[in-house]
Amino acid sequence: MKLMGKSIRNLRSISRLSPWALPCAAAFAAAILAAGAHGAEPKSAPPLARRVSITWQQVPLAVALDRLAETQSIAVWCDRRVDPQTSITLTAVDQPLAEALAALGRQAGAAAVPFGGIIYFGPQQTADELATLAALARQPLAAAPTAARAKWLRPKAWSYPRLSEPRWLLAELVAAADAQVLNEPEVPHDLWPARKLPPLTVIDRVVLLLAGFDLTCRVSEDGAQLDVIPITRPVAVERQYRVPAGRLAAFNAAFSELNGAASTELGSTRTISARIEDHDRLQAVLSGRPDPAVAAAAAMRSASQARGGSALEDRRFTLTIENKPLEPVLNQLADQLNLQLEWDPAIPDGDSRRIGLVSCRVVTADLDGLLKALLEPAGLAFERQERLVSIREQ
Repeated sequence: MKLMGKSIRNLRSISRLSPWALPCAAAFAAAILAAGAHGAEPKSAPPLARRVSITWQQVPLAVALDRLAETQSIAVWCDRRVDPQTSITLTAVDQPLAEALAALGRQAGAAAVPFGGIIYFGPQQTADELATLAALARQPLAAAPTAARAKWLRPKAWSYPRLSEPRWLLAELVAAADAQVLNEPEVPHDLWPARKLPPLTVIDRVVLLLAGFDLTCRVSEDGAQLDVIPITRPVAVERQYRVPAGRLAAFNAAFSELNGAASTELGSTRTISARIEDHDRLQAVLSGRPDPAVAAAAAMRSASQARGGSALEDRRFTLTIENKPLEPVLNQLADQLNLQLEWDPAIPDGDSRRIGLVSCRVVTADLDGLLKALLEPAGLAFERQERLVSIREQ
């Protein structure tokens, strides 16, 4: 198996490791309906109220998602950083599909959000940012010629075969808008499984493709070029508000509940920097006609943050590594799991133990078991306190 972005064809790839969280079923279902305001334009909402009965014992997550997608007519985009070999044991008797998805997420440590007519599964940070990234990518198109803008924003079904390369897919998408890709080498080489998705705009497909690499895009104002760029955080959209006195208390109360939003005032105008979903919530407060779907989306986000993903101690990993430099492997693992690596001064940069090749295979190992399998062959040991991993000589 190739690691470090070389292949995701092998389902045990370490590049799929990620923290997940999934919200409550009712909020999740309602949020699907609100997705059109969040960048992607849904053609149909997944039938999350449909009742299902499931009995799975030690089924890989990828298989579970494929079965649900096929039998329930839903489309799922599983982020390349997600471990599809996570073992799922689930029994659901005549439960809403949304509850089954929630149970899957709890076991896999998943974040799931609606994006157009699909369900995105991936790292919590990307799930929180995806709709806003799509909105930001759309902004330059407001100044583009009508014909160019229409090409970027025209919804179309999307499918591609097994072993497709994301660079090739990106070039194909951008060519469909009669545009040119800049910085294409920024997209790492990878090989992807086959997918078939319902209609999405070209710009939303590009955002979805790049998000798995922690990248996004910027379209030129004439719509003729697309620049691949790193995601700049915090991811937020600025909007200006004039709040009537009669709505001020409710508006301030809603703003105080937003996580990470920022506000500045100039006279009677407030400029607020926040996620697209947060702006939807504020607009609903201003209108005096609360939107149930917007409220449900807020509840979904709150539930997801409260859950915070599964504890590291509960995570299990199945992967194979063959002849890869130790330190880059550890760095990628740390990036995916938000770990902090602390090397003993006796093992300086360039030390043969840090750059030496390692091979290992683990099956449903916990984090400590995975670290031990990686470090012991190099003559190294570790101590872990939550997310701090101190590496030392044996």
